[in-house]
Amino acid sequence: MNLDYVDPDVAYLWGLILARGEFHVEGDTRRLVVMFPYRHAKLPGGAPDAPDRETAIRLGLDDIRNRIQELLETTVSIDRGEHVVTLRAVFTRNTIGWRDLRYLTDNRNHYTEFQLPEFVYDLDREVQIELMRGFADASSDPNPADADRNERHRVVLQVQFGNWVIPVQLCRLLQTKLGVPVSHILWGHPNLRAPRAGRGWAKETRIRILAEDFEPVGYYFRYKQEVFEHLVGVNRQTFAGAGKPCNPKAKRISRRARKPKHPGEKDDRLPPQIRGSHFNSYFQICKKMGCTQGKKPPQLEIFEDEDTQ
Repeated sequence: MNLDYVDPDVAYLWGLILARGEFHVEGDTRRLVVMFPYRHAKLPGGAPDAPDRETAIRLGLDDIRNRIQELLETTVSIDRGEHVVTLRAVFTRNTIGWRDLRYLTDNRNHYTEFQLPEFVYDLDREVQIELMRGFADASSDPNPADADRNERHRVVLQVQFGNWVIPVQLCRLLQTKLGVPVSHILWGHPNLRAPRAGRGWAKETRIRILAEDFEPVGYYFRYKQEVFEHLVGVNRQTFAGAGKPCNPKAKRISRRARKPKHPGEKDDRLPPQIRGSHFNSYFQICKKMGCTQGKKPPQLEIFEDEDTQ
């Protein structure tokens, strides 16, 4: 199939859909829904002068709606809900735009099912960046609270619980094609999110990246970009050097990083590839879920467990 139509505009919308999009078909009416949920109304420090997060999201979506309406040639609305702002595109015909989006998402309907097709790694760099920026706009909210244990600020891309495939695919795109090193992936797995047999481990997967390493991508939402730039500035004043790409083949588990057994390891919500297995670190899950990145160095480095908060 000719993929020339996957230009930066299509790629950006595609990224939004991969992060928090849904497709609905009811009779002859077809709807694309992209959600922008938020937990806290107050904006983080470094944000522009919007009064609250909902307003900042709606202001950002005004420009995005115009871009998507022109692309899809259909009605796009912005709706308010409780702790969520929703972008809706309605199609009354089976248009080329609708069919193209369905092809890119392999006719899957929900963000917990979407995957990256292999051809995405062969697209132009500009297109790949737009796809990642769309994903970031819908899945990431830069915040000083996401700093690591050395107080170095990070960007967190959230993949909603239930999608166990796309985190590894996104990491591959970031590291091998865009030169953006991933610090690590905090999976929504009981060994990592509740290692002492606690509950509440079924949470989103968090792809963590040092703020300054994410500069090639960034955000279109003004408030997110301004907070992001603030975090980058703080990092550059305090820390030297860039992050190193994650290299699972160069890691082994240190004695102190070993996790206790957890009853949730056999939970039906886990995918077959990892259900019933015990893990001491994120990179073991990455390899089980298909990661083939990296290479073995002459001497293995010892992996020290990252903070999991």
